[in-house]
Amino acid sequence: MTIPPPPSEPPTAGMPTPEPASEVVAEWWRKDGPRIPTPAQPEPTVHIPVPVGPAGPPSMEEAAQAFWAPAREIFAEQATAIASQIGQLLTETEAQRAAREQVEYETLLAGQRARRDAAFTKVGETAKERAERHRIEDALATGPAQRNDLVGLVDLLASRINETPEEKAARLEAERETAKRRARAEEDAALAAAGETPEQRTKRHRQQQVADQREARTRARRERRRAARAQAGSSDRYRRFRRWCVLTSISATCGYTTGLVSLIAPGGPGVGLLLAVFGWALDLHIRDRGRLRVSEVRGAGPLLILVVLRIPVAAGLAVAAGLAPLFAALPLF
Repeated sequence: MTIPPPPSEPPTAGMPTPEPASEVVAEWWRKDGPRIPTPAQPEPTVHIPVPVGPAGPPSMEEAAQAFWAPAREIFAEQATAIASQIGQLLTETEAQRAAREQVEYETLLAGQRARRDAAFTKVGETAKERAERHRIEDALATGPAQRNDLVGLVDLLASRINETPEEKAARLEAERETAKRRARAEEDAALAAAGETPEQRTKRHRQQQVADQREARTRARRERRRAARAQAGSSDRYRRFRRWCVLTSISATCGYTTGLVSLIAPGGPGVGLLLAVFGWALDLHIRDRGRLRVSEVRGAGPLLILVVLRIPVAAGLAVAAGLAPLFAALPLF
């Protein structure tokens, strides 16, 4: 038996050769196999701590000074501003302050309106829409801006302390009117966006004007009544009470003649009291929620209406108080 000669080429012929930088043993396929070189491990880096600063960490005093330095700057600025405001408060007259605030307010409004106009112009606002928006902004204006600093706070406190009852009433009335104008301007803007025509807006404004006139007349009547009550003495109380008793008796008598007292008498005091409560609610609603007293009604027509409307109250009180049998003894028929 003959042994064939060894092959002239390794069995891995045609395969990619290893990198030149790696260590290769000649004829490795004849020996134990390839030896893959192990990559060199990087040397470990040793961190050496270095002290901060030339003389080590800062002391507690230096750290505190570095921490409070910005706060001291802020406090210094605030103290300077407060001192300037106090000096301005002590040296500036009321006319000078009002004129300066008015100029600042007008300048602020002009700048804000110019920025709004520029922004709305970019999105395609027309001249007509701009005029309508300016009208609404003018209606929403509440007057000169109030200062929100120390001077404004002192002015507000001084005005509130020195304010008389008449000035307070006028201020509240002005605030109420301003709130009404603001609400109606917002309503105009909302309805205009919803498609309200100018004719519809004019009609609605006319209705609002009529309602305002009616409200003004009602408020004037209330003020006259309040002033008359303030001037009334103790004798007027007895006179008003006697007038109330007379008018209530007349209403109760009318209730008996119409059969209302006889109708609710079998129900007892509970039914009479319930009827009196419902009648009293109607009576208060008719008399401007009780602002108009029974003794203050004048004139034949108003008195007749008052007597008729107070029949449920008087009849219920008569039954609740057990006075229903007394009407049978009266020569009414």
